[in-house]
Amino acid sequence: MGRNVKRLSDDFIKLLAVSSGHFINDFYMNLIPPILFIFVDELSLTLSQQGLLASVIVIGGSFAQPAVGYLVDKKGKPWLLIVSVLWIAVWMSISGLINNYYALILALTLASLASALYHPLGTATTVKLGKGSQGKSLSAFMTVGGLAASATPLVALPIARNYGLGSLIYFMFPGIIIAGLMYLAKVQNITLKKENPMNPITDVKIPGKCIKWVSVMIFISTNQELIRKLLITFGVQILLLKQISLTVSGIALSAYLFFNMAGTVVGGYLSDAIDNKKVILMFNLLTGLFIALLVLSPSTSLVILAFVMIGFTIGGSSTANIILTQELIPQRVNMATGLIMGFASGLAGLGILLFGTVAEHLGLLITTGLLLAPMILVNIVTLTIPNKQALADIVSKDTSVFNGK
Repeated sequence: MGRNVKRLSDDFIKLLAVSSGHFINDFYMNLIPPILFIFVDELSLTLSQQGLLASVIVIGGSFAQPAVGYLVDKKGKPWLLIVSVLWIAVWMSISGLINNYYALILALTLASLASALYHPLGTATTVKLGKGSQGKSLSAFMTVGGLAASATPLVALPIARNYGLGSLIYFMFPGIIIAGLMYLAKVQNITLKKENPMNPITDVKIPGKCIKWVSVMIFISTNQELIRKLLITFGVQILLLKQISLTVSGIALSAYLFFNMAGTVVGGYLSDAIDNKKVILMFNLLTGLFIALLVLSPSTSLVILAFVMIGFTIGGSSTANIILTQELIPQRVNMATGLIMGFASGLAGLGILLFGTVAEHLGLLITTGLLLAPMILVNIVTLTIPNKQALADIVSKDTSVFNGK
């Protein structure tokens, strides 16, 4: 009895340590985009160059995830979580000291690779520690990351604005402290279950007709993630163009990120209550409405409201996206999650680069208004998705053929 209690206590401490590492990882990953406009003054960056900087952070932390996840399944060691926290802390913190654009790209690329490692390895470790309550443990792990994203602008904006980019070097210390606490919690001693060599996950393929609808879900998720990340990267500058003060803009960005997390929670409950297709369609329609309000409204109050609510509506459909994709490939639920959370996010990173280039010629507000076009297309495509029963029939039929039945 006493031994079991101690084991549960040790596991809880380790879970808390891994979640803390997730918090600081996501804090660093969101450190640069809100303050890119300060880099503009220091390095004379164009909108295209800003887009590229934001893209390398997203792409480095997303596209590498499937490959890293594969390696984690085979040889993942939890001590790498501690190394990844130290790695991202160093590279992100020294970015403020770099006065060369190309060196900055290299530093941010290297930093983002730590995130590509932390998320799949941290998720696997969290599930291991969760034992009989993996869902709750994983939910806590993901929520902590969302809290970090919403906190970053509140901390980074005033410090970088008042003390200059050189002050970012001091952001290294929280990462060092968290890494030390993870070591003291003995995260490095956690043993992960390895892939069974007699039944490798790479042998499982996606059934034929399901590929079409999985591609549709990737398209939908990519456009949603593009809008989410664009407003993180250029949101402060958009609000400044709408005659909103820097202080209020920073608060609005934090609220945007907080409501994005809240939207994910609400969307998760709605996904259990109604059809996932309806959830996706409802939130996407609202996203388009708020984008129009953000760009066209002359009222600063309505602009701020629209900006924050876009965060909520984008988050609202994220759970439904994942669940619907998992239902399409039930034999590969981890792959489904990776396609929506990793691959689609990487494609969105490429979209940020394109957005910055277009904004360079048309202006930031006009280009933001153009985001209505893909949202309209997303809603049209969503309408073509079969209902739940029809999708279940497609999956059942395709899986039966795939299994040789």
